[in-house]
Amino acid sequence: MMCLVRYIFITLVALFGSVVASAQEDMKLLVGADFDTYFDNREYSGSKIGESQTLFSSRLTPTVGVEWGERNRLMVGVDMWSNFGDVANAFAKVRPQIYYRFASPKVRAYAGIFSREEMIGDYSEVFLSDSVRFYQNRVQGFMGQYRGDRGFVELSLDWCGMYSHASREKFRVLSAGRYFLDNYHRRFYAGYALQVFHYAGSETIENCVVDNIIANPYLGARFSAYFDFDVRLHYIQTLQRDRANEDKFRTPKGAMLQLRMEKWGLYLDEQLYVGDDLQPYYSSFRSDAFPYGYGGDLYASERFFGTEDGIYNNTKIGYVRSFFGDTLSVNAFIAMQYDGYKWGTKQVVQLSVRLLKDVSLNKKR
Repeated sequence: MMCLVRYIFITLVALFGSVVASAQEDMKLLVGADFDTYFDNREYSGSKIGESQTLFSSRLTPTVGVEWGERNRLMVGVDMWSNFGDVANAFAKVRPQIYYRFASPKVRAYAGIFSREEMIGDYSEVFLSDSVRFYQNRVQGFMGQYRGDRGFVELSLDWCGMYSHASREKFRVLSAGRYFLDNYHRRFYAGYALQVFHYAGSETIENCVVDNIIANPYLGARFSAYFDFDVRLHYIQTLQRDRANEDKFRTPKGAMLQLRMEKWGLYLDEQLYVGDDLQPYYSSFRSDAFPYGYGGDLYASERFFGTEDGIYNNTKIGYVRSFFGDTLSVNAFIAMQYDGYKWGTKQVVQLSVRLLKDVSLNKKR
């Protein structure tokens, strides 16, 4: 940890040294802090898939950086993690964030290590589960976004594993877009989400490349009838192959209907999936290196999409609201999940704080 602190200190010295040297009149100092708490209590007794457990953690991310030309930012921060109940480790993990961002009215570009919150795509739990969004909160690589009058599109490359003795080489390409079919009312829309996940070998594991590709086009409609409604119909097609154990691709697929109704921050979110097991390699092809299969190392999606009974239903009843100029946000819900065999429940509470202050560095003449 001390090496990381020294690295950040040296980076900050160089950063502010460049500020003094350039002395641009429109340059600003940015100072901020993000705080997140995640509580996830899962009760899946008797379920074929889910595992009962409780996740309870917090993350503090102080950040500092500079902005110049109104469109450029260079930011440095650090994620400091604490797992509640772990008295032996005050901070279970300490991980850096450092990135450059360009932002214009329609285009944004990122390079470096930045928060997953910067993504604007609609990636359902077929791609990223609630817990993965919290515990794997960083993107390491590049991202580009375009926002037009009738929609958006984004593309990101997350290099989440380096080829080494300790880890396998792996990267995830994510892309998403949405287009409103009626520009004036913005009620009907079409969109897509796409993942290309490459899971390769390491210095100790050879010839074990696994592909996990997901294509998810969808149609949606938004309207108000006392409640605010958002309805989407998804088609999900995957293309997966464990090259070390199979010669052919597996192509599990399915359909998903999502319905969300909301009023005064209270919401009902209904999700019904019907189709194949989207995680065929989760526990198959066990070896000395992977005695329980590839598991969550290969699949970042909600575990229940590995249903063997052809159906997964998830009903969330919750409350989401932002306060104090959107600096504080709360999302609390109860989820009732059915895996085709038995119902399970989980209770989730997420609290987030977002603070950012800019200070002009203009020289007085």
